[in-house]
Amino acid sequence: MIQVKNLTKKYSPQITALDDISFEIQKGEICGYIGANGAGKSTTTKILIGALDFDNGDVFVEGINVKEKPVEVKKIIGYVPETANLFNSLTAKEYLEFIGTIHNIEEVTLNRRIEYFAKLLGFTEHLKDAIGTLSKGNKQKVLITSALFHNPEVVFFDEPLSGLDANSIFVFQDMVSTLASKSKTIFYCSHLLDTIEKVSTKIILLENGKIRLDERTEELKHSKDFTSLENLFRSMKHEIKKFSYEEVFD
Repeated sequence: MIQVKNLTKKYSPQITALDDISFEIQKGEICGYIGANGAGKSTTTKILIGALDFDNGDVFVEGINVKEKPVEVKKIIGYVPETANLFNSLTAKEYLEFIGTIHNIEEVTLNRRIEYFAKLLGFTEHLKDAIGTLSKGNKQKVLITSALFHNPEVVFFDEPLSGLDANSIFVFQDMVSTLASKSKTIFYCSHLLDTIEKVSTKIILLENGKIRLDERTEELKHSKDFTSLENLFRSMKHEIKKFSYEEVFD
C-alpha cells in the first residue's frame, strides 16, 4: 500500500516539481502514473522509494514512513528504473547473486529463482555474459529480475519495457497482473498509454506537479465520451502540435 498526503517538492523557489499532491494505492492495485515530460513522475517515484527528500507532506509505503525510515522501505520494494548504472564487469548471474545476498536470500532459493526468471524472460544463455556486453533488452530483463526475485510487497516500474521484444512484453504484462493478484502494490510509470490502459486498475494523471485525474480504470472506461486513454490525454493537454511535412521540407 502507498499513501501520499500533501506532498510538495521544490527544486528551487521558482521550480515546484510536486505541488501538494495526495493519493492512495491499495494492495492488489496496479496504478498507471502518467503525464508529460517534466510533469513530476520521476520525482514522485524517487521520493516513494526513499531516494529523494521532499519539502512537505507525508509518504508511507506499507505503513512505513519513507522520510524517517528510507532503508526499511528499500527492503520491501522492487524498483525498475528507466535507466540504471549496472556493474558492467560482472556477469548477469554474478550481479543477481550480489543483489540476492543483499536481500538475504538463501543460496539454493536464489539459484532457483535466477534460473526461473532467466528461462521465463529468455536470457538463460546470457547468464555467464558480462553485463556490459548485453543488449539493451537483456540488461532490462536482468533489471526486472533483480527487482522481483526477492518477492517485494511494492513494485515500482519506470518505463520498464525499454528494449524488450514483443514476447517479453507479453510475459511482463502477465507478470504484473499475477503480482497484483497476489496483493502486491504496483506503481507503473510509462508513456505507453495503450499498455497502461491494458494493465492498470487505477490511473493517476499528473500535470505540472498537480494531479489532474485519479480514478479507477474501469470507472474511467465507462465514463461519458471516453474512447481511450490516449484520447483522454490529448484532450487534457493545452496544445498538441502536429508535424507539417511541407513546412519543414518544402
